[in-house]
Amino acid sequence: MNTPLYVEVTALLPRHFTGIGRFIARLLIELAEQTPLRLTATIDRDTAARWNVRTTLCGRDIPLTAANRPRTTDLRTWVDELLALPSEPHNPAHARQCSMLYTYLRPPTRHYRRELAIVYDFTPILLPQFQDEHTRRNFAASFRALPLCDTIFAISEATKRDATLLTTANPASIWVQYPGPSQCVHDHAHPGPLRRRDDLIVVVATLEPRKNAQFVLDWFLHSRVVPPQMKLCWVGPPGWMPAWGQPPPISDRVLFPGVVSDAALCRLYREATFTIYPSLYEGFGFPVLDSLWHGCPVACSYNSALMEFQTPGVYYFDPGDASTLDEACRQLLAEREALVIANHDLRQRFSWSALAQAVRRAAGGEVLACAS
Repeated sequence: MNTPLYVEVTALLPRHFTGIGRFIARLLIELAEQTPLRLTATIDRDTAARWNVRTTLCGRDIPLTAANRPRTTDLRTWVDELLALPSEPHNPAHARQCSMLYTYLRPPTRHYRRELAIVYDFTPILLPQFQDEHTRRNFAASFRALPLCDTIFAISEATKRDATLLTTANPASIWVQYPGPSQCVHDHAHPGPLRRRDDLIVVVATLEPRKNAQFVLDWFLHSRVVPPQMKLCWVGPPGWMPAWGQPPPISDRVLFPGVVSDAALCRLYREATFTIYPSLYEGFGFPVLDSLWHGCPVACSYNSALMEFQTPGVYYFDPGDASTLDEACRQLLAEREALVIANHDLRQRFSWSALAQAVRRAAGGEVLACAS
């Protein structure tokens, strides 16, 4: 493309760094290597004030190329440096000649020559009890506008099925393209060799109801399968709405470090005996891929897009039945010494570069050959 690709990055404006924000940051790093970008947002200053987010891109764009993109490896710092780059007034006349990639919320009308969108999941529709009214309203409007897009990228087969069933978008316009890992894409954030421990279970998730925290903690403290020396470390920020059916248990075996740096998270993935991902519904499931990427086996819920990680190192369970988590844990512990997780296969299947290439080709009007 000779013209820049506009990318909507509203999800980078909150000061709380979300999973979608991490997704967008990783994609921008790859896209900027392939084509010039202009980063823009879909909110005005009044909306930014109501949402308590940064106003950096209200009426302005940030030009981004391989030459000026930040080089730091920690993604939170990367986003801060990105939003501090020089910006220019948004030019609607120029924008109409270019293509746009919506990565979060799209308006109900078209404004660009070609329009693309990424859809992650349909939680606000399928599990409305896990979202507040503000989120449900914003995403419902964005989902209704999906048929205006020329190409829609679904990040899993499950998300494509949901998009086909829950929107009026043409199924032929919806393409499945898996992202890469959110952590340590090329090099480990924590340098040096580390030894895998036999006394540490890690969960990486926001503390909110959909992530099923109470189930895991009850299981961990009462299961006869868990060795007594094990500790459980739940990494992630506090979320929204009550995350617990009752106050979290007080135990020196359960740790809540909150949000940690990329380097600290890399270390946990490389040292953990195994990880658990107990979510009730996902559009993808970064913590599963990130764990495998670091050679760490995962006990994982068997539902939604998580069912697509059928590879050595993943042990499935029913997230409502503790006995099945017992069985997954028992099998994992018995096999982990001989387990080989094929990183080459993961790199072939989950790739930011491939996603960026597909976006670039679709933005240029190319008919993709990766539809499912």
